[in-house]
Amino acid sequence: MCVVQEEYNVKTRVLRLSAAVVAVFLLAAPAFADNVYTSQSVAEVPAVEGVAASAGATVSDPATNVPADPNYRIVAEDALRLDVWGESQLSAMQFQVTPGGTINVPYLGEIEVAGLTQTEIAEKIARMLAEQDIVYDAKVQITLISMHKPQVRVLGAVTRPGSWDFKDGDTVFDAIGFAGSYREDAMLESATLTHKDADHQIPVDIKKLLAGDMSQNHTLTNGDVIYIPHEEYNNKIYVLGQVNRPGQYSLKDNTTMLAAISLAGGATEKGSIRDTVLMRGDPAKPERIKANFGKLFDTGDMSQDLVLNPGDVVVVPDSKKFDWQKVASVVSTMVNLSYLRRVGF
Repeated sequence: MCVVQEEYNVKTRVLRLSAAVVAVFLLAAPAFADNVYTSQSVAEVPAVEGVAASAGATVSDPATNVPADPNYRIVAEDALRLDVWGESQLSAMQFQVTPGGTINVPYLGEIEVAGLTQTEIAEKIARMLAEQDIVYDAKVQITLISMHKPQVRVLGAVTRPGSWDFKDGDTVFDAIGFAGSYREDAMLESATLTHKDADHQIPVDIKKLLAGDMSQNHTLTNGDVIYIPHEEYNNKIYVLGQVNRPGQYSLKDNTTMLAAISLAGGATEKGSIRDTVLMRGDPAKPERIKANFGKLFDTGDMSQDLVLNPGDVVVVPDSKKFDWQKVASVVSTMVNLSYLRRVGF
């Protein structure tokens, strides 16, 4: 009696264990099916992105997979993993998408994948395997294991020139931000954008961009180069004579004579602002333009405060016998020094 009872208990435990195994398999089967594309009647069942799987292989570590929108479309330099269930020679294979948008799969050759989702690539490979009588009921999985990292180079008059990663949709404005913004001596209106392998530059007026002209805010592509030149002599003005900080200054939009004097720290006690003179043209033989600041101060006539051009020299004299020849000599020397700096001396 005891033997019969013991046999009954053993059979009961075996039946319970078997039922538990079947239940686990039934619960896991739908999840597994969702992660594999099966070409039961050649591309009838849609593939679903997920963890790659293959017969006899260990499922890849989820930490190595890149979370991606199911609608994400593959581009050059993305890295993919291919797994075909039960086909060890077509499993655990990794590819980087070429600049031409292809991968080279054994037995199938070069396959165009750029612009397709992971699901669409899996369907395409399953269909090709069937059409070439390699594997008819192929269970194909494509996994995105790393995404491309496009880069843009930002050079010239920026705080941190160099190469920077960016994401799809970023623009010129974003790239300038990556580089820590532009420097004070940047010629914003003369920036350029050059695409990779292009034989011409695209003019970019960052002044207009900052003013709201979004036509200047080009979308970035991998390998772009943005260059913002430094100011040169033709973007400088000079303030000399009886001012606190005589010297060379950057020309900004609508800089006037009074604004220039202000940049130079204002006139000294000996300076006669009413007799301020603008020197314009060839430094050797400049044209002297007398500003009637007396009229400006007495009547508020702002037309006397002339807007400056590149290379203009504002001079605040201290007497009627001011040495204009000396001023011309100083300007010529400063211009030559600027030139020497530009050519690297």
